[in-house]
Amino acid sequence: MPEPTTRTWSIAAGLLLSTLSPGCAPRPSEPAQVPVAVPVRDRPPAELLACAECPAGLPTDPALTEQLPARLRAGVIRLARAFAANAARLERLVEWEAPGRCAGAQ
Repeated sequence: MPEPTTRTWSIAAGLLLSTLSPGCAPRPSEPAQVPVAVPVRDRPPAELLACAECPAGLPTDPALTEQLPARLRAGVIRLARAFAANAARLERLVEWEAPGRCAGAQ
C-alpha cells in the first residue's frame, strides 16, 4: 500500500474538521409544533367589511390600447392585476365575516 501523502492527510483533516464544526454537525430534530386554535373575539374594522368598489376599467378597443407603448401597457396591466387581487382578497374577508354581503355588489 502506498504511503499517504500530505494532500491525503489534509483532505482527511478537512473532512474531520467539517464534521466537528457546529454548522455541519447533525442537529437533533425539533418536536413538531401542534397548531393551536384560538377563538377570534374581535371583528375587523367596518372599513374592512365593506365590499370592494371595482371601476369599469380601461376601454377594450384594440386600436386604443395599441397606442400605449408596450412598457406602459405592461405596467398598467400589472397595476390592474394587483388591484383585482386586492379586491378579491377584501371580498373573501367580507364573505368570511358576512356571507352573501358582496354577492350583488358587482
